[in-house]
Amino acid sequence: MEDKSELHVRWLVLFLSCLLMIGNYYCFDNPAALKIQLQQHFSYIHKDRYEFLFNLLYTLYSVPNILLPFFGGVLVDRFGARVMLFAFSTAILAGQFIFATGCSLSSFNLMLFGRVIFGFGGESLGVAQGTLVASWFKNSELALALGINLSVARLGSVINNELSPFVAQAFSVSKALWVGVIMCMASAFTVLLLIPIDQRADQLTKKRNQKKEVCEGDSIHFSDVRHFRLAFWLLALSCLVVYGCVIPFNNVASSLLMERDFFKEPPELCRRCGDGLYIRKIDCQEIVDGCPSVPPYGWPLPLLSTNCTIKEPLDQWNCSSSPPLIEGDKINCDEEAWKVGPLTKMYCATKTNAAQKAATPMSIPYIISAVISPFLGFAVDRIGLRAMLALVASLALTLVHILLGLTQVSLYVPLLLQGVAYSVFAAALWPSVPFVVEAKHVGTAYGAITAIQNIGLALFPLAVASEFNHNNRYIPGVELLFASFGLLGSIVGVALNVVDFQNGSILNRKGAKKRRDFMPDEDGIDKEALLAAER
Repeated sequence: MEDKSELHVRWLVLFLSCLLMIGNYYCFDNPAALKIQLQQHFSYIHKDRYEFLFNLLYTLYSVPNILLPFFGGVLVDRFGARVMLFAFSTAILAGQFIFATGCSLSSFNLMLFGRVIFGFGGESLGVAQGTLVASWFKNSELALALGINLSVARLGSVINNELSPFVAQAFSVSKALWVGVIMCMASAFTVLLLIPIDQRADQLTKKRNQKKEVCEGDSIHFSDVRHFRLAFWLLALSCLVVYGCVIPFNNVASSLLMERDFFKEPPELCRRCGDGLYIRKIDCQEIVDGCPSVPPYGWPLPLLSTNCTIKEPLDQWNCSSSPPLIEGDKINCDEEAWKVGPLTKMYCATKTNAAQKAATPMSIPYIISAVISPFLGFAVDRIGLRAMLALVASLALTLVHILLGLTQVSLYVPLLLQGVAYSVFAAALWPSVPFVVEAKHVGTAYGAITAIQNIGLALFPLAVASEFNHNNRYIPGVELLFASFGLLGSIVGVALNVVDFQNGSILNRKGAKKRRDFMPDEDGIDKEALLAAER
């Protein structure tokens, strides 16, 4: 037996590697699926401050990955995929453990620290895992294997969006995060299963020291960036702004959809018990005539003073009803005293149910991406038009956020469109990189563009928090901010098409066989592109 790609056990390796990434994707989006529940848990934090801290969870995840893309692959090459799989999966488990512990102790600072540790392993785990899979699959099987890996991994986000709000509603938001720890433990366990299988295969195929086979041309050198042409920098800028209107949107999508579709602010006369049309309804056990239905509108707020101290459910009867009155962000529906309190139980029940429903549509773009991504790469390779498709995807994402922010169209229309546009953009962008740099600079180019992407993913969440805090609303301000990112991506896309035309339409050239005219190692390109497109 000369190569691991000839062993039948490679399909078991693929299965285990798919399971390995599910925990990573599940926990990456843990905060997004539980944004409302976390805000209730940390009700003592002012709304503006919470919005900043919540988005900081994603900023701090991305900060390590501004530099790690340059070193993650080098570490894998030097120490081997098995060692780094164990190291990165341990970092993810440790980060999620600290994150969940912080929530249990009501320490947001500890949660922030956990996300930093999680970030050190999150992105690089995909590099190590992809490198291992690439050693087991060759030629036509490689792209299929990596595509399946990516699709199954994205299902981790879908499972999180469904399971985490359910656990938070049934138990508590802290317990929902501890489920994430269990998912990470399961993923780490698959590493322990993979290592002996891979070691045994190396012994069978007499390839005990594969890291010596690393090609010099794939090494990353910072100095290579000075050789990159304008087309590369346009691709990088397009990546920065277009991903800026996709990933940060998902971070706050549950709150945004609550405000837009599932827990709208009622008319002024219907906003509080004991006031307006509820003047004779102190406990608000039902919706009165003249007020809109719940859902899609929110339940009226209880007639409780913001200065109340409530430790037991029945404490609410002894609470003052004098101004200033309590607002929704100060009602901690994660605690039993509020969850079953006589004056807040209906508010908490309807809000928690709405939060759970709002998390479900968040999965739509990921489901679409998981289904069509493995096939889009082959389709784009056939038809070419990479720069044009990137432009069309940017325009589509701009339309997505205009529809969400300025219209009342069903949320499923823009979310379906986002899933398709997001997948098309990734399929067009990442395989384009080898066409605009020299073969020996491909590794550095992918490291650079991933680092630039993470600069955006670190900064844009803070911009979202700033815009929200300006009006204390997501719509239309935050959605128009996302639309502006998409519009900027469209402008960059136009410039990219102009530059590509001047360069002989390298990116827009039709036909898969043209690819080999520029880059001799096609399988290597597919691996690099799929690994870079993980998010």
